[in-house]
Amino acid sequence: MGFWSTVGGIAKGAADQMAATSQEAAALAEDYRREDDDFLKKKLKNGGVAQKLAASKILKERGYGNQA
Repeated sequence: MGFWSTVGGIAKGAADQMAATSQEAAALAEDYRREDDDFLKKKLKNGGVAQKLAASKILKERGYGNQA
């Protein structure tokens, strides 16, 4: 395998992983809508990548992080 083939393979793997994480975060966000703010803050602080993305999304929808 050539250098660019290897780079392309790595990039494709990274893109696939990001897509999977995004899909997982979207599914978690639906579940997290029923949770309270403290639960979401804990996930934002201690969760995995998909959990943090989902918690962040819901908290932003609830008005957190919009202070000027």
